[in-house]
Amino acid sequence: MEQTNELAQELAAAARRHGSAIAGIVGSAARKASWEVLDLMAESRELVGAAFRARAEELRRRDRTS
Repeated sequence: MEQTNELAQELAAAARRHGSAIAGIVGSAARKASWEVLDLMAESRELVGAAFRARAEELRRRDRTS
């Protein structure tokens, strides 16, 4: 019986150690993914801004020729 309790305690300790390691890996991956999403959003914002500026310039040119 005592060995069973010791084994259960060892298993519980191992699960806690590995659980926190897995949580750290998942947390790190989530942070990296969130930074990548933020970078993509910033790039998208820049592209949309450039498209609006190009369109505005095209409209100004058309207006000058009219």
